[in-house]
Amino acid sequence: MTDAPSPAPAGYQALVDRDRVDSGRRWNRALIVAGCLVALLAALGVVALVGVGFGSWFTVGLVALLGVMGLGLAVTSVKRGRMLRLIAGDGPVALAITDRGVALADAPEIPWSDLVLVGVLDDRRRTGRLRTVPVLGWFGSAVMKAGSGAILCELGVLDGEAYRAAFADRRLAKRVGLYGRWPDGRRRGLLPLLLDPVMSADDVQAVVRSLSVQATSRGIPNSLHESAFAFVKWKGPLLDPGWPVGG
Repeated sequence: MTDAPSPAPAGYQALVDRDRVDSGRRWNRALIVAGCLVALLAALGVVALVGVGFGSWFTVGLVALLGVMGLGLAVTSVKRGRMLRLIAGDGPVALAITDRGVALADAPEIPWSDLVLVGVLDDRRRTGRLRTVPVLGWFGSAVMKAGSGAILCELGVLDGEAYRAAFADRRLAKRVGLYGRWPDGRRRGLLPLLLDPVMSADDVQAVVRSLSVQATSRGIPNSLHESAFAFVKWKGPLLDPGWPVGG
């Protein structure tokens, strides 16, 4: 009988690219202001159109839709800013991979024993194509500059509710998604980390590679995808006991 192989030694720190983060925050604040302004102007426009009886209900509906889109832009930008804070704290280190687990700038450390999956979605091809589309390309570029990264790393935790409770900031805790309850009574949690808006390209590659090596050596499911559909199909059954399997 042979002993099980020991986990690979860990030890990597990815640093915060402060210029990249500061630029993203400025763009993100601008999108929040722009979204709120569009929503406000649209609301005033709807009131004016209805009040004076000018224009059809179709016109009113279009202006209202514009307002909803502006509000959606603002809300999405606020949520994106909070997601980036998970690894873009005030300190120099964004993410550290140690023998204990994965330590994050503004989120509780996750021990290896509490990790149920490590997934990475490399969305650079799709975002690259999007930038070539007129109008949408400009908007997509603005959103990318605001911190909407193309490389998403997701860490699945064994007890999502307990992990949420460990956060000091309740707003950041809400970034942990919760899934269905398993027979052991616990709900899996999923922590999304946007890597490329926070750290250098070299650090992004090193983090993805190191996480894969560490997860594999510990028997933790891990995978890299370029298709969002394939990514969801892979991680779903690992997070939710009610996830449809097969097909």
